[in-house]
Amino acid sequence: MSRQPRSAPSPSGGEISDPLHDLAALPARVRAMRTKILEAVESGDIENLRAPIEWNETPPIFGRASDRNSTRARSFSEAIEALKARSFDGEGRETLRLLAAIFEQPYAKVTRGPVITYVWPAFAVKQAPDPSPELRLAMYRCARFANLTLRNDIGLPIIERVGIGADGTWHYFYSG
Repeated sequence: MSRQPRSAPSPSGGEISDPLHDLAALPARVRAMRTKILEAVESGDIENLRAPIEWNETPPIFGRASDRNSTRARSFSEAIEALKARSFDGEGRETLRLLAAIFEQPYAKVTRGPVITYVWPAFAVKQAPDPSPELRLAMYRCARFANLTLRNDIGLPIIERVGIGADGTWHYFYSG
């Protein structure tokens, strides 16, 4: 019998699963988007992220209004420049490194009413107040260089996260 992931209420009223590792359990379109992003990451060329970005009807959100380093792409033509601008090196290498580190981690299934989003890394949406040294190191790998000195309300690093909808839409990549 397969074990169903436990869920806990999220602060925004939805449900957040325990960390999940089984990529085969993801909907096919979510797996396809993750694979396309990782292929671009592995190429080492930020321009190759254009293909997964353009799979969407609108560009993903690359920063929250509250993020002091937020850069929003208002069109597909601005998306790569927005990612370069968010990258500490200005060329997108930090962005590629972050995406690689994020997708190495377990994910969480976040359900808010009828909307399901798969979020990497799981610890970005469900943090333990006292993580193990290994988990704390993984958290720092998923933090932007510009944010390394910042902490959230429980004293942990500000983590980058990626959200992909159940339909395979890449919704966001930002700090939170």
